[in-house]
Amino acid sequence: MKTSKASIVQVSIHAKSAVASWPRDRSWTTEVLWQGLHLGVLILAVLIGWLVSQDTSSRVESFRGESYRGESYRGESFRGESFRAQPFESDRIENDPIKDARAFRYIAFGGQTTEDTVPQASCDCDGTGETNPSRLSLNPYSPLDSSLSEVWELSSRHLPEKFRCIDPQSPGLEALRRTETGWQRDDLESALVDDGRLTIVYVHGNFMERNNARERALILNQYLARRSERPYRLLMLSWPSTREPHPLRDVYENAESAECQALFVGWLLERLRDHSEVSLLGFSFGARAVTGGLHFAAGGTIPGFQYRSIGGALQGYDATEGSIESVSQGPRYRVALVAPAVDRSWLARGGKHAKGMESVSGLINLYNSQDPILRRFRFLDRLSRPVAAGFAGFVGAQGFEGIANPRSTEPLETSKKIRQFDCGSVIGTTHSERSYYAQCPYFHLVLDHLLGQESNANANVE
Repeated sequence: MKTSKASIVQVSIHAKSAVASWPRDRSWTTEVLWQGLHLGVLILAVLIGWLVSQDTSSRVESFRGESYRGESYRGESFRGESFRAQPFESDRIENDPIKDARAFRYIAFGGQTTEDTVPQASCDCDGTGETNPSRLSLNPYSPLDSSLSEVWELSSRHLPEKFRCIDPQSPGLEALRRTETGWQRDDLESALVDDGRLTIVYVHGNFMERNNARERALILNQYLARRSERPYRLLMLSWPSTREPHPLRDVYENAESAECQALFVGWLLERLRDHSEVSLLGFSFGARAVTGGLHFAAGGTIPGFQYRSIGGALQGYDATEGSIESVSQGPRYRVALVAPAVDRSWLARGGKHAKGMESVSGLINLYNSQDPILRRFRFLDRLSRPVAAGFAGFVGAQGFEGIANPRSTEPLETSKKIRQFDCGSVIGTTHSERSYYAQCPYFHLVLDHLLGQESNANANVE
């Protein structure tokens, strides 16, 4: 009995000891499991992030400059999710003078990537036998031939990014002229003087630092100079579109900022109304400023903005009737838009910028139906879900086809003034301005159109 009782007592003691220690064992085990769960979630998150980065890298091409500060795509841009792409080494252009230039990243709708990848120059696809300007080795810092071209920067970067009106007597633009020694401050009146030269107004896109914008203007000037048959003056409107820490919010803000810049474009057109010839070029969000400026200068209005004329309406504009009575007496602008971050319906009858077309003699639109940035243009306005003209071309007043297929990448019924070319099959999935310049086989049409060399601009293109 004693042995039995001793055994029972011993078992009881062990049981009590085990029970007493059980909570501590259970707490230790739970802690280990909890830490293991955290580690597993962390590993899973890292794995998912790596897979997403690999997927987006394969879909989004890197490129330099533009874009959209807030909208008009910082890169037309837009506030969508960000994508980081790796450059394709096989797409480099040999002897590209700007391949070592400052690189920046393009985000979502108008973002800039770590490098601006430009595919190899295309061949003479237009069949005209001309030298394709994309094959030219261009050095943006080569000496300018002042007898042929002048390059000016008209800057609003020191001014507020958002505003609703400007003083027509003193808009506040800074004028700088490109000289052999660099960019020199000059008088604004000297940039707008009427000395018989053709005047070309250029508005850059989103996410552009000032130095990048200047470089882009010089590159454009090199393309123009190689084809121009007469002197011209290139005026670049340099607006605040640098990239901020919050790219998504930036896209929306830059879209609005580009709309504000339309007031300056309208003012410039009024100041240049006595010039015999004026052409305009806009890329991405810069196209929004161009079409808006044409609209303002022609007497149009945009809700939320107040445009005050310098001292009367444009020549040929009847302020009483609100229409262009004799456009032949007023300026007839030649316009070119590249990857415009503009709603494709804005130039149609009744569109937001439609009135500007009344003073336009012709418009060329280069778009890309494979543009990964403008494909998401609809996110700028989740109610109307607009389609970008830089992704699908402009639609005209008769564009009822869009009801059946609002995402069509084919241009619908358009004005006879508008010619549109899809560069997507050549330049691929990119929103790079330089890719259009270097690769698109229709870019020479844009150059000749801007220069007023209509015999070349009207060449047949297959």
